[in-house]
Parts: sequence; C-alpha cells; structure tokens
Amino acid sequence: MAYIIAADVAMRSDVQEDEAKYRDQFQRRVKKGQCHTMPYLGCREFTANFGPEVPPDQDAHIQSIDAQLGRMLFDLDYELDGSGRGQPRFFPAELLGGILHIPETLYRKGE
Repeated sequence: MAYIIAADVAMRSDVQEDEAKYRDQFQRRVKKGQCHTMPYLGCREFTANFGPEVPPDQDAHIQSIDAQLGRMLFDLDYELDGSGRGQPRFFPAELLGGILHIPETLYRKGE
C-alpha cells in the first residue's frame, strides 16, 4: 500500500535563518529516506517508509480510494511530571480520493 505525505516547513518565530535553508534540508532528507522522527500510521509500531513524490501516472489507483477507517491514534500527550504516562488523542480517520486528511486542530496542542 502507498500513501502520499504532504508537509510544510513551519518556522519558529525565534529562527533568523532563511526558510530556504530548512526547505532544502528537508528535501535532501526525503531523497535519502532520513527523518528526525519516523512517521507512523496510527501507532508507532506501524512505521512508514517514505521517499520522493511518485509521478502521477504511477499513483492513479491510489486516488480512487474512499473509505471510513474508524478511530486512528494521532499522538500521545505525555504528563509533564516525567512519569511516562500519556493521554492518547484519536480522530475519525477517513480516506477521500485516497487522501487521509488530519484535522489541523490536532496540531494546535496547548493553544
């Protein structure tokens, strides 16, 4: 099975370097299959290998998939006390045209 992962460079307000530096670093790492934290599919036990984008003529079968996947784990919110306990955060996963959309609100932890 194949998935397309979309990502953007989001600069912290305290970073002074040019955004292009980080974008280029990201692109080099994708080409080599390197990452800071391995992406995973629902649970960390299901890691996702990744690489550069597949040409459109090779992913036509992916674009036709629509499916309700049920609840999917997004992340764990760990306790600040260092106990290692975490509260799971789930979302209703759905493929639309072969794309799994993650609600942006899940990325806004603590706002």
